[in-house]
Amino acid sequence: MFVGTHRVRVDEKGRLAIPVGFRKQLTEGTHISIGPENVLTIYPPDQWQALLNRLDSPLPSAETRALSRALFSMASACEFDGQGRVMLSQEQRRQAGIEPRSTVAVVGSGSRVEIWPEPNWEPYSDDARGRFTELADKLEAR
Repeated sequence: MFVGTHRVRVDEKGRLAIPVGFRKQLTEGTHISIGPENVLTIYPPDQWQALLNRLDSPLPSAETRALSRALFSMASACEFDGQGRVMLSQEQRRQAGIEPRSTVAVVGSGSRVEIWPEPNWEPYSDDARGRFTELADKLEAR
């Protein structure tokens, strides 16, 4: 399970050091792509396979095709260098609004990891925490 928030600086080449607690859980077959709220998401192999299974159809709907194209066109294998860094592609950084030499929030989101531009994470997180009881009550009512 991925929990916690870590502030990490993206270097000038677009490399990002993934916190060791997260990195230890990210095995071969992990992928980075776009996720909800237009942030980069690190999908462990089981989550990636679940997405593949959900999107695999011989005759996909227009919505499924659009989601597949967005997800897979932004995807890359999550491979760590000797210093525990991953390379975020230029296209991934552009899509998520992440600049070289900027700080991002690497956020544990239960079954996956999200990479947020720090200026976007702060207001989102503040809002979600402020609505915690409301959101919990809605979940409980389901």
